[in-house]
Amino acid sequence: MKIHVGAYAASAGLEEADEAALYAGLADMDLAGLEQPFFGTLHRRDEGWLIGQIRPEWSLILTTLPGTMDRLAGDRRFGLASADPDARQRAIDYVESARRAVEKLHRALGRRAVRAVMVHSAPRLDGSRAKRSLDGFAEALSDLRDRDWQGATLLVEHCDAAVPGLEPDKGFLSIEDDVLAAKLSGGRTPVAVAINWGRSAVETRSADGPLEHIARAVQADLLGALVFSGATSAHPDYGAWRDSHVPFSTTVPESILTPAAAKAALAEAGPCPLLGLKLQTKPASLPVPQRLAVLQAGLDALR
Repeated sequence: MKIHVGAYAASAGLEEADEAALYAGLADMDLAGLEQPFFGTLHRRDEGWLIGQIRPEWSLILTTLPGTMDRLAGDRRFGLASADPDARQRAIDYVESARRAVEKLHRALGRRAVRAVMVHSAPRLDGSRAKRSLDGFAEALSDLRDRDWQGATLLVEHCDAAVPGLEPDKGFLSIEDDVLAAKLSGGRTPVAVAINWGRSAVETRSADGPLEHIARAVQADLLGALVFSGATSAHPDYGAWRDSHVPFSTTVPESILTPAAAKAALAEAGPCPLLGLKLQTKPASLPVPQRLAVLQAGLDALR
């Protein structure tokens, strides 16, 4: 089982030398590749350095969520699913910059390494008065699908939806709307849906929610990726029902992501083109060898 690892979650807070040591450690883990964040650049400190860490055998999944959240902090209407046409265009322009980053990566690496690019149904529904449009989201996806992504699939990654009476973490569209927008969109670039186990658990406050969301995507014949992160109902470092990429229960006992829960999710998903693991290591002072041990334990739990 080949898995893409979100190394950036495990490397948070590291200086360059320690971050390089973490990437070197990943080389011994027999990975499919990396889930790579896009902020508007490929790395917050040094994009060229990051490109130099990508091994020849690795493929990449590019996620636009970090940059989306950065932009939402100062632009509440921003998002591909925004009802505001100008705000929606700003989001399209941002994702277009990710498309150009794909081209840059491919030129630098001398190969088509990016297998998929994750996009999201922002803005948030959290009292900000921002309004969403399902039709607008489908139109934005169609616009993006008509562009040349050099072989990459566009993945609509489901994040926790706003649920009445519960405080959301992301508060984006429902799984039903994410699936429908993908269905309604058209274009030459393939589109699919990605499920993050932890985000679905945060939305539903249970380990059953991810299974329900996986089933929705499978029923629509749109499941393109399944990424494993955990969640906790309470934890001093990881918080209560936050999108904090909690490791497996074998590492963090409070995590509701158990090996049995992962096995059930894999069974529900069936054959899935892309599998991922994204775990945040805490506390921030945790040395690199222990961070790598957390990732290895997660890989072992999945395999």
